[in-house]
Amino acid sequence: MTQAVADVHAKGLSGSDAYLRLIVNDRLTALVPMVDAQQVMVVAPNQLTVMPNMPGLVMGLLNYRNRVVWVIDLGQLLGLDPLSSDCPYYTVALIRLSEKRLGVAVSDVRGILRLAPGTIQSPVGTVSAALVPYLQGCCLVDGQMCFVLDAQAIATAPLGAMTPVDAG
Repeated sequence: MTQAVADVHAKGLSGSDAYLRLIVNDRLTALVPMVDAQQVMVVAPNQLTVMPNMPGLVMGLLNYRNRVVWVIDLGQLLGLDPLSSDCPYYTVALIRLSEKRLGVAVSDVRGILRLAPGTIQSPVGTVSAALVPYLQGCCLVDGQMCFVLDAQAIATAPLGAMTPVDAG
């Protein structure tokens, strides 16, 4: 059964300066604007229906409140190693844009972060050009580079176009 960890809108932090902090792996943190985040769930691997002939970063389909949601491995999208296939559960952040929903699987979710206006800088020249379409920008948080995701671009990208890219 899917366990809801946090209903992020219930926290009342839907301002444009609030971000959900996603731990992609020990080297990378990604931020999703709270206005685009719906919920964080812990999902057992057997709850995902694997689809044949899909890119490796597409983990499968999830039934969420009687809706079918694609779940992707965010690390793979960003050119990193895939999540372990033998873990007992995945942490999935549900991104919602209008009527579309997309689950992004990550190592962990570490709460909500507020950024001051002007903190987010252009990713151009800082990251691989292949990553730029998926980012609003990047910023330093506690000395670590964080990618600020463009949830709209990720959620509306054709699944066939989602192939791993070089994050360096």
